[in-house]
This record gives sequence, C-alpha cells and structure tokens, in this order.
Amino acid sequence: MSIRISQTAAFVAVKLYGLTLREPFKSQFPEEIRGFYGAITRQLPKHLSWYHTSLDKESWRKFFIWSEELLLPGDLMHITSRKYYMTQLLDKAISEGYEQVVILGSGFDHLGYYAAKRGLHVLEMDMINMIHLKKEYLKQAGLKLPNLHFESIDVQKESLVQVIANRQLIDQSKPTVFITEGFFDYLSYETTEDVLREIKELAPKSKLLTTFFSLDELNAFHRFMFTSGVSLVGERLKLPLNKDEFIELLGEQGFTIEQTITYSDMEEEFVQPMGVGLPVLSGFYVMKAVS
Repeated sequence: MSIRISQTAAFVAVKLYGLTLREPFKSQFPEEIRGFYGAITRQLPKHLSWYHTSLDKESWRKFFIWSEELLLPGDLMHITSRKYYMTQLLDKAISEGYEQVVILGSGFDHLGYYAAKRGLHVLEMDMINMIHLKKEYLKQAGLKLPNLHFESIDVQKESLVQVIANRQLIDQSKPTVFITEGFFDYLSYETTEDVLREIKELAPKSKLLTTFFSLDELNAFHRFMFTSGVSLVGERLKLPLNKDEFIELLGEQGFTIEQTITYSDMEEEFVQPMGVGLPVLSGFYVMKAVS
C-alpha cells in the first residue's frame, strides 16, 4: 500500500536540490545540506524522483527556473532564502546554549539532521505518513543518527503537551528551540493558538523559529497562483491572519519577537549579492521569538 506524501514538502526539497546544483546558490549551502537534499530527492516516489536526474542537466534547471518564475515570480527565492535564514538562526541558537530542538511539520527539511549532527537532542514531528517516509528515506540514505528522534502527531486532534510530556520525548528543563517552518499557515486560528500555548507550557525557556505568509501582501493574481498551487496537491492554507495579526497572536501567548526578516531583507541581503536577478515572493517572513 502506498503512503500519501506531502507534495509541497517534496517539491520544496526538489527545488532546493535543483537550485543548489548551480553557482552561486551552491556556495551558500555547505555540502552536508546539499548532500542531504540530493539523498532525499533520490528516495522520492518515481513521479517525483525523476527530477533528481533531470536536474543534473543545466538545460533542465534553466527550464524549471523559467517556468516557476513565469507563474509565480519569487517562489524559488523564497524557498532558498528561508532555508538559508532558518539555518543561520539555528546556528545562532546553538551558539547561545540551546540544547534540544523540536520541529513541528518537519517534512523533508534538513534542520533536524543538521542539529543532530551538532550533538543536540532533536525531535521531529509530523503526520504519521510523513514521519514514516522521513525515517525510511534517512535510513536508506545512510543518514540515520542516534539523537535524531521522530514522533507522529496531528495537532488538530492531539495535544502537543500530552504526546511530548507523557512520553517524555524531551527534557522540559532544558532550553529548547521549536521550529515551525511552513507550519502555522496550514492550521486554523484555534489550533495555532493551542500549539503556541502548549509550546510555552512544554518549555518555559524556549526559542521559536518560524515562517509566516501574509497573503494580503501578494497581488490578486499571485495570491491565486500560490493558494491554487497548494490546493492542487490536496493541501489548504487556513490561518486567516496577516503579519501584524500573527505577531499580536504570538504576544498574546507570551512570545516576544526578537527578529523579523522580511522578504525585502532577504532580497537585498541574500539574493541580490548573488547577482541572479530574481525576486523573493512578497508577504514572506522569517521570525525569531522567545518566551
């Protein structure tokens, strides 16, 4: 029986893999990250894994970039930028003494493996189908680590506190980084509120690294292309908030914003110096908050 795969998670891995085969993107990501996405992409089902070999060809890479930018300008650079900045923020948290990492909606992302390689206790959480696939792909790729742990959860039906605390999956006394990259956009307001409250309950000394899409900042056509693209693969954006409302919700749940990296910052600081001439999708933000 086939296991349902998150198409959005798979395509994020595919797109980053393809981009980091090219300079100047290649030089922005260390070999361990590029190798991780290469290994993951190779494990994907056949209707997706063909990208692995096709993207080895420069002509195909140029075609994919052209087609992506034609329909939704800035999407590729938003993916590249978010991976770059989330890695930088995690490095900073590790240097500040944070000892463990919990990743919600971990998909096929590299951050859990990256943190575990640096000796941290890491817990990746996602829907049961994605957790099964992630574990299997890492095993097949020879990327399994003893301090990288996995647990399935459906936060719309299960309590984060009950799953983590009752099973003693983390040490609640230790400073903890919670990563919610591309996570809250797919949850209702009520579920987002519950998850934020439970994060604070689980680890009073915690740092939250998150992303957020303020869809109101996209023009009507690009908003339609973004939301319809998600819908086409059977997923749906649910959180009915703009950026300021999301920050307000964080504050209500006891989180203080330490840093907000805007799409303009990403374009100016990261993308433009590479000279690739591509924009970053409007309305996209990377945020760091502490409780």
